[in-house]
Amino acid sequence: MTKGKKIALGVFIAGGAIGMLVSLGIAQMIHMTGDDKFCVSCHVMEPMRDAYLDDIHGGKNRVGVKADCVACHLPHNNVLNYVFRKAYNGAAEAAAMVLSDPYKYDWETRRKNRKHFVYDSGCISCHKELRTATNSNLKSFLPHRDYFNGASKKTCAECHEHVGHKNLGLHLKKANFDTNQSN
Repeated sequence: MTKGKKIALGVFIAGGAIGMLVSLGIAQMIHMTGDDKFCVSCHVMEPMRDAYLDDIHGGKNRVGVKADCVACHLPHNNVLNYVFRKAYNGAAEAAAMVLSDPYKYDWETRRKNRKHFVYDSGCISCHKELRTATNSNLKSFLPHRDYFNGASKKTCAECHEHVGHKNLGLHLKKANFDTNQSN
C-alpha cells in the first residue's frame, strides 16, 4: 500500500471514529435533556412536572412505566424533525426565561393550544396497537376510526385534553401562578 493510500485510510478511519463519538455524544445529550428531571430545572415547570407525576403517563399506573417529556412534546415522524424541534424548543424556552416572566403567563389559555405542543406521532409511537385495540370498544372505535381514516382533523390532544398532566389547573393554582395575566 502506498504512503498516500495509508494516509487516506488513516484519515477515513479517524474521521469515522470522530463522527461516531460526536454522534454518540449528541445522542446522549438529547437523551439526558428529555425527562422531567431536566425539564423541571426551570422552576416554572414544577406544576407541569407535578401534574405529570400524578398522571398515568408520569408513572402512576399499574406497572410504573413513564413516558419522558419528549415522548409527547417532540415529533416522532423523523429524526431530523425531532432534533430540529428539540433545539428550537430549547432555544425558545431559554429565551422566554430570560426575556419575559413565565410566572405571569396565562397558562390556562396556553393549555387550549395544546395541539401545538403535543405531537400525534409521539402518541402513536407508544400506542402502536391503538387502531386494532379500539375495534372491540364501540365508545372509542368510532372517533379513532375517523382519525385513522382521515375523516377527523382533530389531534390526539384535542380529544384527550387532560392526558399527560392530571389536574394541571390545580397544580398551577397551588404554585401561585398568576393565571389571570396574559403574556
